[in-house]
Amino acid sequence: MNHLDKLYQAYDSAPEVFHASRYWRAYEAKIINEIKTADLSEIRSGKYPIFTTFGFNDLVYYYHPTMPLHVKIARQQIRKLFIDNRASLPYSLRLEDIREMAYLHCDLQGQLAAAPPISSIETSLFGKPQDLFEIGGKKYTMKFLNFYIRYCFPQQFLHFKGDETIVELGSGSGMQVELLKKLYPNLTILCFDLPAQLYLCEKYLTNVLGKEAVVSSEQNLDAVSLGSLEKGKVHMFGNWQTPLLKGFSFDIFWNAASFGEMEPEIVANYLSYVKGGAKWVYLMQARYGKESSKEAGVVNPIKFEDYHTMLGMGYKLVREADAYDANRRVSQTGGYFQALWKLNTM
Repeated sequence: MNHLDKLYQAYDSAPEVFHASRYWRAYEAKIINEIKTADLSEIRSGKYPIFTTFGFNDLVYYYHPTMPLHVKIARQQIRKLFIDNRASLPYSLRLEDIREMAYLHCDLQGQLAAAPPISSIETSLFGKPQDLFEIGGKKYTMKFLNFYIRYCFPQQFLHFKGDETIVELGSGSGMQVELLKKLYPNLTILCFDLPAQLYLCEKYLTNVLGKEAVVSSEQNLDAVSLGSLEKGKVHMFGNWQTPLLKGFSFDIFWNAASFGEMEPEIVANYLSYVKGGAKWVYLMQARYGKESSKEAGVVNPIKFEDYHTMLGMGYKLVREADAYDANRRVSQTGGYFQALWKLNTM
């Protein structure tokens, strides 16, 4: 039995509340089938559109896998003929200008947050990222810059020392983990996710951080506690292993964009295992919840007020604001918020 099969065997045996919500069930079989034949050395190239749904979209132009073919072809032709790197956007903008402004935005936000500068790190070349450019002798993608901007928001208040323990639920591609570990090599990070996403995230992080930096999900499958964590390493766990966090004290709980793809009762279940144990809670989510319909999407969209209520009296809201990428406000799905809560200790 291979690694992915072992993950799915454990996942299938877990309580239903940990199984993929309706939003992700629509993609699950397609992701599994693509993994079987995919060349993971090209995972960021755009060759596998289904993987872009959870973060492997280092692309200049992003076409959602469900976009009608005729719409995709029309957009490709328009962009090829009239945009690309020509100064044909408003204010005579070129692609190069947008990248430079995004980098400068990162530089300024890093200064305001007293963060290690974006110039101190660069993206990995693993996966053949399509959107790759160089500034100051370092390699970047817009996606990598976005993760730096996302980190700067909590950094304003957390002021990382570099030896914290972070739990990320819904790690997706693992690129946020990659960025944090490059900034702070001694962080201990626990990644929790669905089997297929976890499998690809682990493959990616093993390649960009080194095998010695990652404790495999296969090794953690039979874990009954978190008492033997290896400090300074990235530990991979299935989302169904979240109950291991009950009573576990750690510094930061991190969830970006995945809670919005779940129903409120599922989110409440996950938070029940981290409340009281996490000193800080960072969320970046669709402000009014993800799209819902009779056929697909979430059943009951979760909103900012729901998160605030779930965290309840135990946590104080430190800051809430609109979420921004390096080059724009995150406006999809009606807009995203980012917020930070601190554990009440009194």
